[in-house]
Amino acid sequence: MRIGIDARWIFPRISGIGRVTEKLIHHLGEIDRENNYLLLFFQPELKEKYEERWKKYPNLEPVLVPWSLFSPLGQLGMPRLLRRLRIDVFHSTNYLVPFLLTDIPLVATIHDLIPLKFPHFTPRAKKTRFNFLFRWILLRCSRKADTVVAVSHRTGEDLIECLELKKEKIAVIYNGVDEKYRPLEPETVRARLREKWDLSSPFALFVGRFDPYKNVPGLIRDFKIFLPKAADDAKLVIAGHYDPRYPESFRLVRELGLSSSVVFLDNLDEDDLIYLYNGSRVLVQPSYYEGFGLPPLEAMACGTPVVSSNRGALPEVVEDAALIVDPAEEGSIARALERIWSDEGLRTRLRERGLKRAQNFSWRKTAEETLAVYKNLALATLGQS
Repeated sequence: MRIGIDARWIFPRISGIGRVTEKLIHHLGEIDRENNYLLLFFQPELKEKYEERWKKYPNLEPVLVPWSLFSPLGQLGMPRLLRRLRIDVFHSTNYLVPFLLTDIPLVATIHDLIPLKFPHFTPRAKKTRFNFLFRWILLRCSRKADTVVAVSHRTGEDLIECLELKKEKIAVIYNGVDEKYRPLEPETVRARLREKWDLSSPFALFVGRFDPYKNVPGLIRDFKIFLPKAADDAKLVIAGHYDPRYPESFRLVRELGLSSSVVFLDNLDEDDLIYLYNGSRVLVQPSYYEGFGLPPLEAMACGTPVVSSNRGALPEVVEDAALIVDPAEEGSIARALERIWSDEGLRTRLRERGLKRAQNFSWRKTAEETLAVYKNLALATLGQS
C-alpha cells in the first residue's frame, strides 16, 4: 500500500499540529516496514531536513510539491499528482483535503473546532475573520473525507454537534507522548536551567500559544494574586512562540509590575521543553478550551504536577492526575498554585498519578491506530472495486 501524508503542516517553527504530524510519521516508520509512505513537503529545506532525519526508514519518502497548503492551484493539481504517485490512501493531518479528489480514500484529522464554537477566543486569526469561508471549507473537507480522525472524544462530539458528521465516520485516536519525556536527574536539570536561562528560583510553567483561548492573561493575573503567598522567590515561566497579534500578556506583565517575576521564553526546541518540564514545580494549563492538550501530558510524563482547566478535552486527558480548576473563576488558579507550592505530599501524589496516567498515551499507539484506519479504507476500496 502507498500512503500519502500531507507533511506541509510541519512548519520551520514547530507547532502543535506540526509536532503531531512529525511524531505520527516517525512512529509509522518505526512500526511499519510493509507499506510505503509518500510525505508531501512544500519547502525544500524542510524536505531535506526530514529526508536526513528519516533516512533509516527506507519506506518514508519525502516528496516536494509545488503548492503551499492553501494554494487554489494545489486543489486543482493535487488529484493528478496523487494519482501519478499511485497513492492508495491520502491523509491530511489537519482538516484540509483535496476537494476534487474522487478515486482515492481520504483521511482528515481535526484537532478542534475552536474557531467555529468560540470565535471570540481567536479574534485575530484568519479562520475567525473569514469565519463563513472557514466553516464552508471545514464542512466540505469533513464530508469529503472517508474517515475523520478526532484527537479526543470531546472533539468527536463537537464534530457531530457542529458539523453533523455521522458517528461511524469518526475515529477517535489520541495524541501521544514521546519516550524522551521522562524524569531527568535533578542536579543535571538545575545546572541546565541556570546555565541557559539563569533560572534558579522555583517556577510555575506555561507552554503554548498566546491566543485568547489559552487564557495567558488570566494565568498572569492569578499568579499576581498567588505571589505574596509564596514562601520563596517564585517565578512564572511562559514558554511559547511570540505572536505579534496578541501582545496583551506582555503589556499586562508590565502593568502589574511583574517584570522581575514573569519570564518569557521563545525559540525553544524539544530538549529545552523537557528540561523546563522537569525543572518546574507545576505546569499550568489554564485554557478556556482544548481539543486535546499536549503540554499537560508531556509534563505528567516528566513527573511534573499539573494544574488543568476543566474545559474542553483537558479533563479527559488528565483525569484524576491533576488539580482541576475553573479558568473563568478569578483566583482559582492562584489557590491551586498555593496548594501545590506549600504541600510536598500533594506534589508527590500528583507526580505519581501523572506518571501513571501518561503511560496510557504513546505515539506508537497513535501510529498503530492510524495505520489501522488506512488498512480499513484500503480494504473497503478493494471490496467496492
